[in-house]
Amino acid sequence: MGSVCGTCRLGRDPASSVVNPQGRSHEVANLWIADTAVFPSCPTVGFGLTVIANALRLADSLLEVL
Repeated sequence: MGSVCGTCRLGRDPASSVVNPQGRSHEVANLWIADTAVFPSCPTVGFGLTVIANALRLADSLLEVL
C-alpha cells in the first residue's frame, strides 16, 4: 500500500499552502492534517515515527486552540 505525500503543502501563506505550520487548514474550519500529505515528498525508508511525532506535535497545538 502506498501513501500520498506532498498533497497538502504546509506554510504560512494561504495562497501557496493548504495548512499552516501547526497543520490547521487555511480554508476549512476545524480541520487539521497530520499524515504524510504535509511531507514535501515521499521518503524512501520507513516514516512511521515521523508521522507519529508530527501528530503528537499537532496534538499539542490543538490543545492550545481547544
